Amino acid sequence: MAKYTELAEDILKHVDGKENINSLKHCVTRLRFDLKDESKADDNYLKNRDGVVTVVKA
Repeated sequence: MAKYTELAEDILKHVDGKENINSLKHCVTRLRFDLKDESKADDNYLKNRDGVVTVVKA
């Protein structure tokens, strides 16, 4: 469980914290963030982070 907590905290840090999140939805395989300011998210870091398969913007 600790590795998932660490992953979640790291993702949160690299989307610029909870203050930058309008909403978050999830399913079994995905996290869907609606960010206030997408430019504050560190996409390159997240794409290369163990535990993250990819980052998609829509």
